[in-house]
Amino acid sequence: MAALLIKNPSQIVSPRPGIIRGEGLKDLSVRTGESIYIVDGSIEAIGPLEELSFRAEADGAEVIDATGRAVVPGFVDSHTHLVFGGNRADEFAMRTAGATYEEIAAQGGGIASTVKSTREASKDELKEQARARLNRALRQGTTTMEVKSGYGLDPETELKMLEVVVELNEEHPVDLIPTFLGAHAVPKGMDKADYISQLLDMMPQAAGAAKFCDVFCEQGYFTPEESVRILESAREAGMIPRLHANQFHSIGCIEAAIEMGAASVDHLEVLGEAEVAALAQSDVGCVMLPGVSLFLDIPFAPGRSIIDSGCIPVLASDFNPGSNMSLNMQMVMSLACMRMGVAVPEALASATQNGAYALRLDKVGCIEKGWQADLLLLTCADYREMSYFYGENHVYGVIKQGRLS
Repeated sequence: MAALLIKNPSQIVSPRPGIIRGEGLKDLSVRTGESIYIVDGSIEAIGPLEELSFRAEADGAEVIDATGRAVVPGFVDSHTHLVFGGNRADEFAMRTAGATYEEIAAQGGGIASTVKSTREASKDELKEQARARLNRALRQGTTTMEVKSGYGLDPETELKMLEVVVELNEEHPVDLIPTFLGAHAVPKGMDKADYISQLLDMMPQAAGAAKFCDVFCEQGYFTPEESVRILESAREAGMIPRLHANQFHSIGCIEAAIEMGAASVDHLEVLGEAEVAALAQSDVGCVMLPGVSLFLDIPFAPGRSIIDSGCIPVLASDFNPGSNMSLNMQMVMSLACMRMGVAVPEALASATQNGAYALRLDKVGCIEKGWQADLLLLTCADYREMSYFYGENHVYGVIKQGRLS
């Protein structure tokens, strides 16, 4: 038996289990004067230290003194592109110097550059690059992460990417949830209809590795009708639908996602009132990605409207080489508070329990008896400082399934 006692934290702060929308998102559980006892990776008890110390001593538990430190759930980053080859820092420098997207693309940049590098990289090379990024994410508090394919755009490379995710999940403390995103773009030189046929043929193999299937539903990429066709095939193969939607245009993706019963719609920077109202009547998670809006200087998702209308708000990083080269979920929360009208408690709930909801995970994202012991010990005594003192890493220590990572 592995046992751990976290004693005397200044605060134990968590969303309340099962509250994923509405006013309850602001009503966090904030415990003071209590400690946490963990056994075999799960939270066994939360209570006064004097009630937990005797059992901890009898069990020979490891003890962590958290005096002066707040404890919150580990972050659940429900939208990332962790696995890719190459580096696009040169394109970032070109863009900041005034180059347009078209000029960069004409020089072989953009997604084509990442596809080329990812195809050329070996599986081991991709895995070690992703492992280094994952180590960064863990240090900044991410304990569960969704990871998409999508930079292969051919059967061999897409499956290679998914294999990397599956293997890293076995080897690394962070729990990884694979998503098949073959429908990220149409590969250069290939007819779209032929590529969709290829994607449909790939579904059984992809389903052997991936829990979800995602499509970039956007003008110039995949239409709502094409997205539904792809996702219906994915669902028949055993994957759960998700959808990139409304990043640049509103073309009917929201309606398609609701029709499919998708787990989530992700991006939502361009979202109309009728679409918000429709999402509020559904159980589709609304994954907002403020880091992308900052990086690309595009509108932010209407977070306040999404929450006030009764939708299920989720915050994620969308870490990727082209539009948000940041894994810092603390910064995501700060941006949501400062630029999207999201309150501090709502931001924490949206980055933890609601992220787990979007990934259809049980007993993850809250600090409650019987839940998975994924916890962050902060450098600050008040959890609100994490979003207020922005751009810093406020994580002092990470507990992943009851172990200090």
